[in-house]
Amino acid sequence: MKQNKNFFFENLLFSGHTFSKDEILLKYQYKILNIVLIVVAIFSFLFSTLSVLDINPLGIIQTVTNYILVVFMVFIMIWLRGSKKHYIQSAYLMYLTCFLDFLIAFIFVPDDEFRMIWFYLLAFSAYLTGGTKAGNTIIILSIAVILLGSIFIDTQLSQKAIISSVLGLIIAMLFFRSYTIKIFDFEKEITEQKSLMITQSRFAAMGEMMSMIAHQWRQPLSTTTLMIANERVKSMVKGKELTEHDKILEKISDTMIYLSDTIDDFQTYFKPEKSTQKIEISKLIQRTRQFTDTRLKVAKIKLHVEEYKNESIEIYVNEVIQALLNICNNAIDILQDRDVNDRHLWISIKSTDNNLIISIEDNGGGIDEDIIEKIFDPYFSKKSKNGTGLGLYMAKMIIETHLRGALSVVNTSKGACFSVSLPKHSKALET
Repeated sequence: MKQNKNFFFENLLFSGHTFSKDEILLKYQYKILNIVLIVVAIFSFLFSTLSVLDINPLGIIQTVTNYILVVFMVFIMIWLRGSKKHYIQSAYLMYLTCFLDFLIAFIFVPDDEFRMIWFYLLAFSAYLTGGTKAGNTIIILSIAVILLGSIFIDTQLSQKAIISSVLGLIIAMLFFRSYTIKIFDFEKEITEQKSLMITQSRFAAMGEMMSMIAHQWRQPLSTTTLMIANERVKSMVKGKELTEHDKILEKISDTMIYLSDTIDDFQTYFKPEKSTQKIEISKLIQRTRQFTDTRLKVAKIKLHVEEYKNESIEIYVNEVIQALLNICNNAIDILQDRDVNDRHLWISIKSTDNNLIISIEDNGGGIDEDIIEKIFDPYFSKKSKNGTGLGLYMAKMIIETHLRGALSVVNTSKGACFSVSLPKHSKALET
């Protein structure tokens, strides 16, 4: 019986919806909004009924308004049981109807000395269910109503009561806003950390896969390289001059060595890091180029690395390379999708006392101004094909969440320029 009661209340408070692990905040907001709707409906009905019975007279206008408010609260609760997309509309409809009811009470029930308290409760509910924007709007409207009402209407409120109410709303705004921001920031941080952990676990699995591939490939590569070396030694012993055949074998040997080195690079790249490493900027750029070199050649893109002062930086190397690769690959995709004739990619490095700034610029024409603020959002992509919308999102999350740096983008006369700012010292990563 107790279990059935719990199911009933959960079904009521969550509007019959189920929520995924990524919808913790939405689940909380549904619960709060439904509680507010139930409380407002019950007490509005109670106050109107007491007024009809002449136990607590409110006047005909406020009595009817309260009954209408009850109907709206029930309607919103039913509307919430539809699609989750109805949540925002439902929340704002609640704010509007309640605000109008409290406004009518403020004007037509002068005998109630505590009628301003309803604006406080509505503001608090708005902050919890709609965020800072909704809460700030209700607070500002409430202050405007009290001040304008005291000027144009006989509200029978003393100047002291009016000033106290306005100051109280301002204080409430500062308190509620701070509390709401902490809730939303905490939920955002949990989501980002969860996404980062999922990504790192996937890379760890890919690292194990690369180890298995390396184990299977290394022996054949070594055998082939050794066979080529034997042929070259035989030619040298016989004193023969290098023929075209020998030159081809030498190129094949170099290719085998390159493949072996590439396997080592990928194994290192996919290995999760638990501590920072000190690395020279030149080596960081070199390792990034190794992973993009093939794609750049196939796409006929010229890479230009501007001169820079070579110094060391203490960072999570693999994570930085992953972020830089995501940015470079995004630029390569754009240049190919837009079919740019003369394709270029520039990498420049600037150094300050505490930060290293790596800029990656292309000549792809830039990003549309109406979407430039959205390109770091998850699953947002404007690519014609193979676009998941996760590359730049992951790059920003890695740089800003894990590396305590900053990632931004601006349009230049050539195209888009991404700037990665990294702290030079590991202490900055531990804060």
